[in-house]
Amino acid sequence: MPQLVEIQQSPNVLAADYKHAAVGARIMLTGHIHQAMPDCAGEAYQQHWDCLNRYGEERFDEEFTVVERVRAGFAHLIEASAGNIALGTSVHELFVRFLSALPLAKRPRIIASDAEYPSVARQLARLAEAGVEVILEPANPASTLVERLGRHINDKTAAVCASSVNFETGHQSLELDTLMPLCAAHGVELFVDAYHSINVLSFSVADYNLQQAFVVGGGAKYCQMGSGLAFMHVPPGRDFRPVVTGWFGGFDPIVDSPAQTPLAYADGGARFGGSSQDMLPLFRAAKVFDYFERRALTPDFLDEVHHHQLAHLAKCFTDACFAPAHIQLSTSVEYMGGFLSFSSPYAQQLSEAMRDRGVHTDFRKQWLRMGPAPYLCDEQLEDAIGALAESVQEVCT
Repeated sequence: MPQLVEIQQSPNVLAADYKHAAVGARIMLTGHIHQAMPDCAGEAYQQHWDCLNRYGEERFDEEFTVVERVRAGFAHLIEASAGNIALGTSVHELFVRFLSALPLAKRPRIIASDAEYPSVARQLARLAEAGVEVILEPANPASTLVERLGRHINDKTAAVCASSVNFETGHQSLELDTLMPLCAAHGVELFVDAYHSINVLSFSVADYNLQQAFVVGGGAKYCQMGSGLAFMHVPPGRDFRPVVTGWFGGFDPIVDSPAQTPLAYADGGARFGGSSQDMLPLFRAAKVFDYFERRALTPDFLDEVHHHQLAHLAKCFTDACFAPAHIQLSTSVEYMGGFLSFSSPYAQQLSEAMRDRGVHTDFRKQWLRMGPAPYLCDEQLEDAIGALAESVQEVCT
């Protein structure tokens, strides 16, 4: 395992593993959107090509081995059982399967915040158009969101949808561990979007009291696997029968009849299985999981690195003495999730000005966002705040 000091120094000890992305030559503070993939992920393209084209119909054994490696990898990140992990191509795909298992005819209410990720938010908006009662609680302040969501739960509620970290502001949802008991008391399912927690913060379904919750995340962003892959933790010991179901949702997709009636469902996460998909994202994911294991980049170590980087960015920002009317931290670092957000009426202009200076950030509404990654060194973070200072001077004065 690398030492924290080796991450801080220039060059960062991990930067050599990301040569193709040239992470040492660019300041990419968009890690909350996309982190660079390690060079070894490129090997997946040839492996996938060989498996698909050379082995033909005999490729399935290798593909199933890769699937199990990926399921085990995601399960490890949240300290869960691989048997309770369902895979899909996106969070939206898994969310639709989750929705299709809900008794919406008997329980026509879904509760969520007004700042869920767009794929969830849009689907809920469409359900509302179709007659489902969708209650949206203001996401801010995040410190009281869980309590406010809980007030709406009753026996007509089918599900509560919440995010462990607000995708717009990066603020953590505090007291998330208290939400599952509130749901369970009324027989309500809980769907938690943990994309902005997994592989950047220490996140355990047990620590957050989410063993009986649906928890989703994916391969992009902090997992460094690229798009096209997501996972969902399915509560164990439950007999869900999702209406949206693919042939992988049965006991054995090769032997069993996929359309026998009544439909038989596999155990655990597999009952939310879909159908055939492009396997390249899974081959990439397996390579990246092996890389993280080989380098001993554990969730706890990455959490330590992340907290150092956010604190260092915040200190540099504070030392620069920006005028609050121009830009200010949106909350204390201890309450931030996977990235820092700064409140500014000039967020878009500042992000564009920083990009002109070779520093990549992004913005949502009035929030300028900076998401570091474990291959960046402290000097790059310091240079980023320097670029911000120049941008503020250009844009705000």
